[in-house]
Amino acid sequence: MDARANGRVLILLVVVLLAGLPIAVWLDLRSISEAALRRQASDMNSAITEIRAFYSTDIVDRVLAAHGTTLVTNEYKNHPGAIPIPATFSLELGHVIETRQGNLQYTFTSDFPFKHRRHPPLDPFERASLAALRAQPNQEIVDVTNHGLMTRVRLVAPVMMAASCVACHNSHPDSPKHDWKVGDVRGIQELTVEQPLATNLFSFRFLLLYLVFAGALGFGFIAIQRRQSQFLASIATKVSRYLSPQIYEAIFSGRADVTISTRRKKLTIFFSDIKDFTSTTERLQPEELTALLNEYFTEMSAIALEYGGTIDKFVGDAILVFFGDPETKGVAQDAEACLRMAVAMQRRLGALNVRWRARGIERPFRVRIGINTGYCNVGNFGSADRMDYTIIGA
Repeated sequence: MDARANGRVLILLVVVLLAGLPIAVWLDLRSISEAALRRQASDMNSAITEIRAFYSTDIVDRVLAAHGTTLVTNEYKNHPGAIPIPATFSLELGHVIETRQGNLQYTFTSDFPFKHRRHPPLDPFERASLAALRAQPNQEIVDVTNHGLMTRVRLVAPVMMAASCVACHNSHPDSPKHDWKVGDVRGIQELTVEQPLATNLFSFRFLLLYLVFAGALGFGFIAIQRRQSQFLASIATKVSRYLSPQIYEAIFSGRADVTISTRRKKLTIFFSDIKDFTSTTERLQPEELTALLNEYFTEMSAIALEYGGTIDKFVGDAILVFFGDPETKGVAQDAEACLRMAVAMQRRLGALNVRWRARGIERPFRVRIGINTGYCNVGNFGSADRMDYTIIGA
């Protein structure tokens, strides 16, 4: 039973380890995906900020400084030759990115939008981010969510008012606020990046192939081990039929060595044989005698094991049982158990005789019993190739 239990534990451990490896890879994959999306959003945010700054200072400011005919306005599409102000440029850039990049969105938004400009309301995350950035502008706020196999990263950065922006917004008729100062957080720019885990998962195709191969080998190993375990268990069951259960248990649990060795112990010996067995064999056919004798041995063996006796051997019609090895409850208790066993055997034999007479057996078995307590040698007797666990003496 211990070997079977250990085998089940080993199989369970292998299954857990094989199942745990893909789980660990999955968790690492989520972490890698999240880190990659964070990096992508942060890099894109920096790039757009630099683009807007370049557009504001190197293009818009130069156009305004030239005092030419080029108009800088948020309604540039309605004026031929006009160019957008930086905020409008950012909004248009967001539309272009969203149209051409399905997994990437860029929004430029504020709680003080120009009048007549379409402006969707801020969601709770955007409102909270805007409040946090106005309290501490030098930061980026990131929100990561996982929906099934999809990972989404939202990165929010502050849009700071530069000198040219302050002059424009404080004087523009569509501006709802006219007291902006340099460094104020006018709004936020938000980058949202989405990516299915499968995209990164297939980047690990060689690792996946390795996992599939290792898993197949693992389950193959388990199948082979299970088959071998079942084979060994069946062999052990067959071998146990030739040994007393106590001896079998002692050998296969490692408590007894399979070497030629004996020890002197005080045991109680039980011996029984069938009276007039020779004449009985002459009256019965061999098949009938075999069936009758096996039935008798089966019933008597069950009683011997019930009372803790070690069945040494069957010799013809005789049974040899001893008490006190390999397990003992004490010399007196072992002797008492042997006596109780003998009485139980006699009672059971009486019941068997009634059954056998009903089956037409004229002269059922009568058994003689001898019991003795004394010192003897007990252990493995024989040769290196063939030995018996038995007793000598007493």
